[in-house]
Amino acid sequence: MNTYSLSVRRSRLTTACLASVIVCSGCGGLFVKDVASDALDPNNLSDTEPSIAVNPKHHKQIAIVTFSENWTATKGAPVWKSADGGKTWAKVFQVMQPATNQVGPGDQKIDFDAAGEIYVAELAIGGSGYVDYVYRESTGPDAALSPGAGYGDDQPHLGVDRSSASALQGRVYSPWLDFGQPRERSTDSWSSNQGVATNGVGVGNNALYPNRTTRVAIAPDGKVYIIYKTREGSTGAPPGFENVHFTVNRSDDGGVTWTGLGASGVSVHGTSQVQTYFTTSFGNSANGKVARARSSDAWIAVDSHDGDVYAAYVSQDASGFAQIYVARSTDQGATWSVTRVTDGSHNSAYPEIAVTRRGVVGVLYIDYDDAGSVTLFRHHLARSFHRGSAWTDRVLQTMNPGPIANAASGFLWGDYEGLTAAGNTFYGVFTGESMGRTVLQLDPIFFRQTSCRWWWLSCWFDADD
Repeated sequence: MNTYSLSVRRSRLTTACLASVIVCSGCGGLFVKDVASDALDPNNLSDTEPSIAVNPKHHKQIAIVTFSENWTATKGAPVWKSADGGKTWAKVFQVMQPATNQVGPGDQKIDFDAAGEIYVAELAIGGSGYVDYVYRESTGPDAALSPGAGYGDDQPHLGVDRSSASALQGRVYSPWLDFGQPRERSTDSWSSNQGVATNGVGVGNNALYPNRTTRVAIAPDGKVYIIYKTREGSTGAPPGFENVHFTVNRSDDGGVTWTGLGASGVSVHGTSQVQTYFTTSFGNSANGKVARARSSDAWIAVDSHDGDVYAAYVSQDASGFAQIYVARSTDQGATWSVTRVTDGSHNSAYPEIAVTRRGVVGVLYIDYDDAGSVTLFRHHLARSFHRGSAWTDRVLQTMNPGPIANAASGFLWGDYEGLTAAGNTFYGVFTGESMGRTVLQLDPIFFRQTSCRWWWLSCWFDADD
């Protein structure tokens, strides 16, 4: 690059930096926005269990799904969309009823493929019970999405291989929980034709214990990782906790087999059990409303540059509190090193993890403080600039759900929320307290956070994100 063009680029980046200051003055590269508004959400829906995805071709194009209206026989359920990096949002009704009399959407997850087309995995209820579908773009980005063949059972998730280095680019993976066995089993359905047809393969080891919390991540070389837990019995005291192993397994052939780490996979925390939540009372019921925490205690991500694998999970440790831990593998899941993200002072749960292209690791999680007369729930974003060995933490929002009419005790935000990385920026969504609404309520709260320790430098590094 010659001196002139470098000077021009710096000038343009300076303008971008000043613009970001105007949007979010003094907030360290953090932008937070309520996705909903009185006009878009006149019925004040609670917008729980959100998921987020960013178009890999145009990072300002962001999509979110959440419980924000059901489909009908004539109208689709919505996808929230932004074309300007999250500053403004539209509600596009394009998730259509997949079959007559099916109710939904239930559990849901959204992703983009390499071409920038949307995919959505949705749970429908009706007829024979639970049925999952992968929806895809077929006639345009805002047109009705087309569902593939029904498959699976409860808790569908979704990942699309969009790596140019993968021989299986475009393959779709949808983990789900098979309730049709004597013990629930973590299962994955893969598709080589955009979800039109899927092939279900058992992944979890349910020989002795049922599985839950199945999440997927795809490496740049096309290898696929799934994390799940084996539920190994109640701890007895305190109530609401159970013994588990968080296990990762790998597929090297596009989901056809899952033996890359052996038939039973590898526990990310070693041979000993850890204790995690299985409760409908995350919080302190004596101080107000509480949340459900049952399928909400693990997540997995892969560094798109070097292929390192990261797993976040919940473990009650010697502090006496449930804490967030992150395990890192530099050898494709064979061995793991573990560090603690949280500070040991509060109960924490609902971890989600993502990695930027510069290798910065982000974890979205929730803790609560019940020291006062009401329970305060806090959404955090922790970042590691040292491959998970050390962490910095900031609170995104503190919320007392007591006065919020549509905050239902026992199900405040659902089993999961949303965090992803595009380029060198983290993008997330959580169900939190509304901002600027006429009625105080739960809403989907979007945030965008640069991955640079000194946020003003990230205007230089992340200008194309």
